[in-house]
Amino acid sequence: MNLKIASTCAILLGCSLVGSAQLVVDNSISAEDLVQNVLLGGGVTVSNVTFNGVPGNQANIQIGSFIGSSCNVGLPLGVVMSSGDVNVSVGPNNDGGATLGTMNGPGDVDLEVLLGGGFTTNDAAILEFDFIPAGDSLSFNYVFGSEEYLEWVNTSYNDVFGFFLSGPGISGPYSNNAMNIALVPGTSQPVSIDNVNDVVNNQYYVDNGDGFTAPNNTDPYYIQYDGFTTVLTAVALVECGETYHIKLAVADAGDAVLDSGVFLEAGSFSSPNSVVVSATTVSGDNTLIEGCEDAVFSFWRPDTTSQQVINYVIGGNAINGSDYVQIADSVVIPQGSYLGFLAISAIQDNLVEGTDTLTITAFIINTCGDTTESTASIFIEDYPDIELSVEDLNLDCSEDSVLISVAISGGVGAYSIMWNNGPTSSTQWVDGMANGIYTVTVTDECPKSEQATVTVITECDVFIPNVFTPNNDGYNDAFVIEGITGVPNQLTVYNRWGMVVFEATNYRSNWKAVDISDGTYYYVLEVQGHDPYTGHVTILAANK
Repeated sequence: MNLKIASTCAILLGCSLVGSAQLVVDNSISAEDLVQNVLLGGGVTVSNVTFNGVPGNQANIQIGSFIGSSCNVGLPLGVVMSSGDVNVSVGPNNDGGATLGTMNGPGDVDLEVLLGGGFTTNDAAILEFDFIPAGDSLSFNYVFGSEEYLEWVNTSYNDVFGFFLSGPGISGPYSNNAMNIALVPGTSQPVSIDNVNDVVNNQYYVDNGDGFTAPNNTDPYYIQYDGFTTVLTAVALVECGETYHIKLAVADAGDAVLDSGVFLEAGSFSSPNSVVVSATTVSGDNTLIEGCEDAVFSFWRPDTTSQQVINYVIGGNAINGSDYVQIADSVVIPQGSYLGFLAISAIQDNLVEGTDTLTITAFIINTCGDTTESTASIFIEDYPDIELSVEDLNLDCSEDSVLISVAISGGVGAYSIMWNNGPTSSTQWVDGMANGIYTVTVTDECPKSEQATVTVITECDVFIPNVFTPNNDGYNDAFVIEGITGVPNQLTVYNRWGMVVFEATNYRSNWKAVDISDGTYYYVLEVQGHDPYTGHVTILAANK
């Protein structure tokens, strides 16, 4: 472990020592420590850290560290800021409109300009510092989440955040001629609940439930915010060796309730490169499952004036063309675009290989004349087959209903369950007096499916009466045969001349001998698993 990662882990409560499947947050650390020892990456020197306008040598409930490796936030470690107490973000998502800690605190003028529409802001969390980049670009990774999702999209309540960068070569509409670099990828739109949601730019949106629906409201793996972005990257072109200022801010807008927050990835605030390589999968992390989904390597550059070919080196133990679909050794970023993309599709080879790594490293000579590199990796894992465990039941015809179930393991993500008779949970009660075959289909998020069958055998004895009286007096009106419910069967009834007077497949004890004369009749009953039953039945009072 290098010194930077070791320092970050020490700040973040001991890294791997925290093993619960839940977001872990600590708001007892000073803003200065959070910037210098958690947020900061390579190629940047930082000074003059403040939080909400005061020196950064003290803690504040609106800023803290987080460990996200055991929850669905998409970032493993980092700094979290909130328009309330940062602990509001801790899961499960069991509140449709969580607010914690602050109420009607000061807002921020730049956030109000960014928001537009004359709305005021409240409860602003503002982290500011100066920095000197060693390279010609700045980048860092973040996730924005909010309790305003999805109810308040395109309304007067639109919690706002921004990353306001100022310094040499920067010209924008905010304080100190700053520009906002928290933008929807490939656009000039600021990231907000109106600009990233389930309809607009939905490829960057994660629906985290409404606060009332399982599993999000019961499983602490899910953070509290009703919605949040995928992992996004803030980028900007800077001049190496010059001093810049950045203001990272988030606030409530329109009122002082329903908190929002920004997660900043540990070690990602950096300026070593002209091109920044990052990697993510469809699910928002950097692990790719064979045969399930695709991953994308993104290449960002600060200059869009011409087409640029980015050459890269392929590393890791994953084999090009064998573990994943063959890729070339370069990617083209077209003129006018900041971004180039490289799609990765893992091949499901059904071999037990463990975890393979694919690393992409781009080597660039930046405007300072330095040869720099940027690296990103994804991990390719075997598809964990869905395994279903069921148990057949052999009964003794003594239980009206019995519980059948399926135990599920493996697969990817959450399961959807469907039994052939309708239920959608892992257990169900079925008729204990009737034989039955129940098939369950389980589908994961890949999506891949597996089936299993539960057979229920009742062992009920077959009893056939020798007389019934279909006179509509409510007693013994039908030819009721016990022990065949749910069992495949065939009943045929003949008169004394050998003519068929009644027949039924899968007989349900409902023959009342309508328009049949009194007398004795001969039957043949074929029941699956038994020799044929033959005999006589007498009908009395059929015409009364």
